[in-house]
Amino acid sequence: MKSSFVLMVIGFVALVSLRIEAQTPRAISPLRVGAAKVDVTPSPNELPKNGFGVLDHLYARAIVLDNGAATAALVTVDAGAIPDALWQAVSQSLAKDLGIPATHLLLTATHTHSAGGQRSPDYAQKIVEAVRLARQRLTPARIGYGAGESYINVNRQIIDAKTARWWEGPNREGPSDKTVAVVKFETMSGDPLAVYYNYAVHGVITGQLDQVSGDIPGATSRYIEESFDDKVVAVWSNGAGGDQNPMYYQQTYDLRDIRTKEYASRGIDISNAMPPGGQGLNRNDPVVARLMNQQRQMAISMGQFLGEEVLYVMRGVAHVDSAVPIAGGTTNVSCPGRERTNQGRAGFEGTYKDAAPVDIRLGLLRVGDVMIGAVNAEVFNPIAQRLKRESPFKATMMTTLTNGSARSGYIPDDESYGKYTFEVLSSRLKPGCAETAIVKGILGLTDEARRVR
Repeated sequence: MKSSFVLMVIGFVALVSLRIEAQTPRAISPLRVGAAKVDVTPSPNELPKNGFGVLDHLYARAIVLDNGAATAALVTVDAGAIPDALWQAVSQSLAKDLGIPATHLLLTATHTHSAGGQRSPDYAQKIVEAVRLARQRLTPARIGYGAGESYINVNRQIIDAKTARWWEGPNREGPSDKTVAVVKFETMSGDPLAVYYNYAVHGVITGQLDQVSGDIPGATSRYIEESFDDKVVAVWSNGAGGDQNPMYYQQTYDLRDIRTKEYASRGIDISNAMPPGGQGLNRNDPVVARLMNQQRQMAISMGQFLGEEVLYVMRGVAHVDSAVPIAGGTTNVSCPGRERTNQGRAGFEGTYKDAAPVDIRLGLLRVGDVMIGAVNAEVFNPIAQRLKRESPFKATMMTTLTNGSARSGYIPDDESYGKYTFEVLSSRLKPGCAETAIVKGILGLTDEARRVR
């Protein structure tokens, strides 16, 4: 089914092309589900030369769903992003070899900032292999939905008390959705098979270690899987965390101060910039070593706390169903673009010139009464909150950094454009378009998908 419409958004035009692919007129059979994970950790020769090895392994995790009339895949990779080339390679391979159309695929990055290294030529094939294995393990199953809360995230846009300027820090009064959305899959006898969980927080705790790590998302999935003796695959869904940091982040701030002073001793001012990784840190310094060790512990601790909440929600899921419709769709929206003409991480107004419009790919996967909206970029939390408020379905969530990478940079909500934070300053989108275009675009897909029976 194809249609098109135009959104007029505060003086801008967002062109939207919408496509829904649902099951054929064949009758829906009882749901079957399979899950698998494949190690995608860079090999020693793929690691950065200035790195310090592997802290914990990276995985591609997949859940495949089949109701006899349609097949879908929920796939998440411990990676910083999903480049368009990777999305194209994986989606085309799955469509050709496994019969899973691109409209029924959610390929998500956990957004760990510690994925490190180049990718081997068979990287895409490893992700496909996770889906292939999951499909081979299809077994009669039921689906249930629940939601809980976790307080390990916090809004990260704050006015610095010393400089009275915008900076990155814990804003406990700022917008921050604490919801942990959980989709549970179990066998017909009630044994857990897999879980797909959605939460909004940046995976940045281990970013200065220069070690490969799945960060909080990886720690959470490992903890859930270990709780079931690795008989369950736990798939992270990256919520709208563009403006959300981990709540407990002090070691990172302390290490940044040490780096700033080290650079300053060499006559380099990075007070309004931040080179990636741990450049400028002396790992033989006992203070640096202690802070880094605490970072490793904090990633595990927050993963355990979030994992415990997922387990709690799983135990409380009261309603499960095996006869569910599956529908998927895609939408492309286009918003006016801009190019920044000055520099600085935060605190000062940006200057810009007009640039080409920015295309944003949206998606929607419906499984029963669960609606998963997808955006191929880093999205601010209030946009996802608005989507959930306006959705007619209670079980609605937004997964970001999914199905490719828009060239937008961060996608702030309309209100945040008055804040001189690094996310807003670096966004390639003019204000006033993207928030409504995303929400209305996903809701348009939802309206189409809800017709499927």
